[in-house]
Amino acid sequence: MDLNYDNLLGILFLANKSERTQEQNSAEEQLKQWESYPGFHYFLQEVYLKTDLPLQVRWLAIICFKNGVDKHWRSTRSNAISRQEKEKIKLRLFDLTSERNNQLTIQNAYATARIARFDFPIDWPELFEFFTNKLEETVFRTNDLISTNNILLILNQVIKSISMVRIGRARHAMQAKAPIIVPTLVKLYSHFFPIWASNLDLGMMEVCYLCLKVLRRIIPEGFENPHKNQDLKEFFGLTVQHLQGLILEHDKYSSDLLERYVKCYSKLYLNLINNNPTSFVLLPSSKDILTSYTSLLAQRSEDVYNSTDENNFWEVLALKGLLILKKIVTYIYKKGAVTLRQNTDKNEIYNAINMLSTQFFTPEVIQELCDLVITWYLRLRPSDIEGWLLEPEEWCNEDLSSSWEYQIRPCAEVFFQDLITYFKDILSDFVLNKISEGMTSCETLETVLSKDSLLCAFQLFAISLADRVEFDRFLVENLIPEALNTQLEENKIIRRRICLIISEWVLVKCSRESRVSVFKLLYTFLQPNQPANDKIVKLTAVQTLRIVLDDWDFNKSDFEPFLKDIVVLLLSAVSEMDLTESKLYVFSTLSVLISRCNPIVDHQTLRGILAIIPDYWKSITNQNETILQNSLLRLLKNVVIALNENSIDTYDIALPLIISSSTERAAQYALLSEDGYELWLAVVQYYPNTDSSKNPDILSLFSNLEYGIANSTEILSTLLAILRSYALIMPSLLNSNEGYNIFKLLASYLPKMRDDSFSIFVSTMDILFLSQTNDQRFMQVLIESGLLEAMFQFTMDLNQSIVAANKIYLILSRLAYESPESMISILQHFFKDPSRFMNQWLEYYNSYGNPRHKKTNLLAFMSLMLYAIPRKIEFFISTFGQVAKKSFYFLEEVNETDEGSCSVYNVDTLYEEIDEYCYMDPTIKPHGEKIRYANLLDAKDPTNKRNFQKVLEQTLSELRPFLSSLVSSCDQYTTEKLQSTISM
Repeated sequence: MDLNYDNLLGILFLANKSERTQEQNSAEEQLKQWESYPGFHYFLQEVYLKTDLPLQVRWLAIICFKNGVDKHWRSTRSNAISRQEKEKIKLRLFDLTSERNNQLTIQNAYATARIARFDFPIDWPELFEFFTNKLEETVFRTNDLISTNNILLILNQVIKSISMVRIGRARHAMQAKAPIIVPTLVKLYSHFFPIWASNLDLGMMEVCYLCLKVLRRIIPEGFENPHKNQDLKEFFGLTVQHLQGLILEHDKYSSDLLERYVKCYSKLYLNLINNNPTSFVLLPSSKDILTSYTSLLAQRSEDVYNSTDENNFWEVLALKGLLILKKIVTYIYKKGAVTLRQNTDKNEIYNAINMLSTQFFTPEVIQELCDLVITWYLRLRPSDIEGWLLEPEEWCNEDLSSSWEYQIRPCAEVFFQDLITYFKDILSDFVLNKISEGMTSCETLETVLSKDSLLCAFQLFAISLADRVEFDRFLVENLIPEALNTQLEENKIIRRRICLIISEWVLVKCSRESRVSVFKLLYTFLQPNQPANDKIVKLTAVQTLRIVLDDWDFNKSDFEPFLKDIVVLLLSAVSEMDLTESKLYVFSTLSVLISRCNPIVDHQTLRGILAIIPDYWKSITNQNETILQNSLLRLLKNVVIALNENSIDTYDIALPLIISSSTERAAQYALLSEDGYELWLAVVQYYPNTDSSKNPDILSLFSNLEYGIANSTEILSTLLAILRSYALIMPSLLNSNEGYNIFKLLASYLPKMRDDSFSIFVSTMDILFLSQTNDQRFMQVLIESGLLEAMFQFTMDLNQSIVAANKIYLILSRLAYESPESMISILQHFFKDPSRFMNQWLEYYNSYGNPRHKKTNLLAFMSLMLYAIPRKIEFFISTFGQVAKKSFYFLEEVNETDEGSCSVYNVDTLYEEIDEYCYMDPTIKPHGEKIRYANLLDAKDPTNKRNFQKVLEQTLSELRPFLSSLVSSCDQYTTEKLQSTISM
């Protein structure tokens, strides 16, 4: 069908039918085809502009137009809209500013904003001048309120779109144009506000609000120094007057639009502080703004405290006030160094900080703010108590994971921490005295809440005032007695707070003896059937226990007497919880406990934890709870690690879960595979070395590894670690078709492999080259897959680092040492001039600092020379002098035993991370993989078994008939050393 206006209109009518028919499907398909046709978007705009057409047809046209602009406006896009069509479209963007349907206008605003984002300033330089003239016309010449409203809607979206630009000219061009448009907007705002304020004209009130909304966006983004602009200084003075007036009139004339005004002022101030705090402070009205919010926090504290809706007007306003004050307090403390993009004059910063410190944040004001926050804003509110009673798990989970920028109490806590940190000298004695006076007995809920607020203050200044408080004494004399007082049911509030205090202070200042007291206390809090230990107390205790266990100073021997009983209590707690998040907290704590207490967790306790996993796994019936399966996989992994040589006991549970989470047929592969692979890795690493028959189920899993390596490259390091484990358990598995496919994938990955994956790849190949070099099938798979060639090419790629290339040379050294004939044959196959490879290898050798790696290379060189020189292979004969010199230098660096070992050889193997966990805790037994690797090195690695002096002497002895011709390539040092060695 040809594209023209009439045909398009007919298709839009068909596509807009209410009943789904084949005709409608065909119409939608036709619209998709026309997207790439010249003139399509112009005709769509024409349909939208026809006010006599049905609203639904116009709506469909503007939606298609907006989406098409997004996809096809850029000239670099396929089927891009032509320049001629673009110009026609832009000429008509404002032809219907009198549109009365707000939703159509908003969609047109979105489309216009996208066009402005693409075309301004290069192809639409007069954009802001156009808006200025249009606003002047509709307000002061035609008095068209609807058109003014619609133009402001469009302008708001345009500024929003351009201000998001971080690269390119658009943002800077907008800043250059801001002085043109802003005076007009300020004039409109000043014109409309007194009119609607006197007669409550809602239409004019909405238009005035849009002026304010646009100004809220463009002032912070469009001006480097608003405090130097007279119009803006007057405007900000006007806004604070209006803010104060609207707050005073709120109870009398409360409305959603009026509240939006007040919130918009808050956003304006906050945006300016975020962008340029110095400029905000230097505004003549800044002190009035800060005073207004400080007064509001004080005067409306009770309203905020008693509010039950977090969108309550006073609560939202108080939240903005706290955020503004927090930003300003941080600005003072950091001496103005709170933004990177501002190059504000140092004198201005000094003047701003001096003004704040002397005229606003006086010691009296700081103490009043601190007292206000403790009294009202740190305190649990009636809505909190209601949530505690009605939905305890949900309330606790939200409290533990809340975002402080969006909730009043968490925001107050962060603000209080800033106050106590930045004004420590002013507040430390004040707060400590307040806490000391408030630690009296509690007889009512009111006194419990007051004490909880004071203890919250104590919790929050852990880092700032740790040197002023004897926490160990306070714990024993105050906190523990408070926690054990069960005379009042509301004491559970104090128990929760004490857990939170311990969570903060244990990381800062807590002795070993006090930690034992903490273990006893948490054990008490986890006890069942105690009214004071409700779900919230238990969940908070569980979180605190995780933090204590995970702390650097945790001592597992001190925790051992409590270990079994606390595990039982945790298993009991998880069965009490209903919500997924609550169970996650318990499982996470169990995982940390097993990890930190390895190896003192006894077999029976681990079996008890293991027993709960299948039932919980089966109980998860929907995708929303998949996160719980992830947690179970992590918990099971830690059980496998803790069982070590007894990990075979987990196979009945672990192997089916590996299959159902990390194989191609796993239904939830995308969500579970990462943790499934981690579990798989633990199973094969801790596979007992004593199992000589090899578990067939473990071996059969190997066939699933190819899918992961092909499809989950973001966790390639984990997958390669699994491959490495199989290389130690049964390297012949890699001679299979799956091994061939894996090697082929690795050949393509190698040039751009990430460092963590590359390190594991290198250690894997080192293991295979040590154990499999003489296996013809292995070498065949390695060559046919292209991996061996990729490794050779990697060493010659000058874009790769020398360190990385040297690691590949170490692997190739294994091949050269064990089978020099194969090495030379491969070199001659891959390179027209093998001498380039040898010369670069010798050059890179100079970058080794590790004696073990040097010896590995030199043993390979000896083996190659011994094979190549008698056969007169020229490119080895020419390098003899370099090899000999490096060998003599090496002997001067090391002091080997007769057997060839040396203390410096015992570290820095290519499988470096295998000993990391033992360095952390030498009480942990080596796992099966470490034993297998040690056995492999002992059986196959010549580094610790062959004395290099003897190897060199033997090599020179066998090459004696050829030395006369070889000496010519040697320098004086090497010649003398050769003569000395041969004569021995």
